[in-house]
Amino acid sequence: MPPSLATGQEAVYVGACLALEDGDFVFPAYRGSGAQIARGMDIGKMMADIYCRSTGSTGGKSIHFTDLDKGVIGEGGLIGGHIPQATGMALAFQMKKLDRVVICMFGDGASNQGGFHESVNLASIWRLPIVYLCEANQWAISLRTRSFLNVDDVSSRAVGYGIHGVSVDGNDVCAVYQVVSEAVGRARRNEGPTLVEAKTYRLAAHLVDDPQHYRSQQEIAQHWEDCPIKRLASELMADEILSDEGIANIDAEAAKQVQEAVEFARNSAPPTVEEAFRDVFA
Repeated sequence: MPPSLATGQEAVYVGACLALEDGDFVFPAYRGSGAQIARGMDIGKMMADIYCRSTGSTGGKSIHFTDLDKGVIGEGGLIGGHIPQATGMALAFQMKKLDRVVICMFGDGASNQGGFHESVNLASIWRLPIVYLCEANQWAISLRTRSFLNVDDVSSRAVGYGIHGVSVDGNDVCAVYQVVSEAVGRARRNEGPTLVEAKTYRLAAHLVDDPQHYRSQQEIAQHWEDCPIKRLASELMADEILSDEGIANIDAEAAKQVQEAVEFARNSAPPTVEEAFRDVFA
């Protein structure tokens, strides 16, 4: 399966992951690479998984990158299928009396899945240390949010479970950090879960080979004007924290790291036949 790019939703991942500490865990959804990179995963290993190389985080067997040391569980292939799993990990942390928090990320489409509602209900009853973070990117593959939701804010569903719910500008990395930090703090204080909705926009296709016949290029171009990376760069320059040269240097360094990751992946060996039988449970 081709990867799902996180383009346009970077502020959600960076802001949320900055609110976590060592030992905390994040369960990303489809566009998980944003959270995985924000948590410090090795992009060389991630690229090796894409190239099906043995040096990847999964040994080249999957693009669901995983790094337990970094607190990252690879996203699953089922819409919302990881939400009960993330809730289970929060329950495990509570039962073991560990000072750890889970962030479970999912899209607005996944907020209609039964597993979401069952998980939030249990987390509310048991006051689990988890933050449910909805990446409200206005699309569920090819369906607009308003075609499958009869509420303006996914966060309003928190009322039905007696938990805190809040919506935030998902293109503002500082705002996301502030809101998620408060939610993580409540979880650590045994005050139960929070449903956070980060309102953003999916600038990339659902998958890299998606022709996107369901929306216009004009719509996409319009939302590019509010790209979270461009917005942050403009704010940093306006506050004289970075200059044009500083931004260019960051871009160049990022491009260099990506190219090195590609070369690492291409030069790595493919998995052995024996690798196919590892990590298989029945």
